[in-house]
Amino acid sequence: MRRSLLVVTLAVLVMLSGCAALDGGDAAEPAPNGSAVVEPEDPATDAADTTQSIRVTANESVAGSEWSSLSAEYPRDSFTVDSVQHRDVGLGVDTNNDSEVDRELNETHISGVNNNDYSFTVELDSGYTLEDGDVIVVEYPGITNPSEAGEYTVAVTINDAQTENATVTIGDDAGD
Repeated sequence: MRRSLLVVTLAVLVMLSGCAALDGGDAAEPAPNGSAVVEPEDPATDAADTTQSIRVTANESVAGSEWSSLSAEYPRDSFTVDSVQHRDVGLGVDTNNDSEVDRELNETHISGVNNNDYSFTVELDSGYTLEDGDVIVVEYPGITNPSEAGEYTVAVTINDAQTENATVTIGDDAGD
């Protein structure tokens, strides 16, 4: 009996942690069509190896094509982007813009994760055909925030065909 209870409790905890992992626990605001949102897990200045959640809404320029990549370019002299393992990148698609991931992908869908000091690209073999209005969700760990508080622009690109700018706020009042 105790063993069964332990197994059930463990299974529930694993399921809940898997659900919370991709959306950071709190539901993010839906992204308007043709827009991008970048939310740092830790918005403090100089926060190292923090996860940043990127949500970008696909528009007609990528609709009908397979989701094959997502890139994010941070201000060159402000953020540092470290390399990460495929298994550490969170991927999903919110198909109805309700802030819940409806289609989750994993490291088996990733063919490459490339970075330099200020940007990253996740290359995919997703098998998922994008629709106008789909919200692409990527969580990338390994980003170090700038030492100066402020608002910064991040260019987010889907499939090398659609680029949207997002503002990320870093500093003491970023969470307010």
